[in-house]
Amino acid sequence: MIKTIHTLNRFENTKKDSNQEIALPKGKVLPVCYRCAQVPQNGLYDGFRVRGMFFCSDCQQELCSAEQGTPEYQEFLFLIQGLLF
Repeated sequence: MIKTIHTLNRFENTKKDSNQEIALPKGKVLPVCYRCAQVPQNGLYDGFRVRGMFFCSDCQQELCSAEQGTPEYQEFLFLIQGLLF
């Protein structure tokens, strides 16, 4: 099973994201996107969950805007089929 959360070490207080450091609360459990494997900036409030797997809001927007037949659409279809079946 793929790990869907990221547990911060209680001594770890920053995380590098796109060449900038973000201060993170110590000892918090943060979600990791099932598709892009990134920790969203707003934690659990920045995405949705399907059967225990978390998708960030950026991937959610890409899913909603993907046109049928494109490689992105096929990737999402494959991921969601894997979750449901």
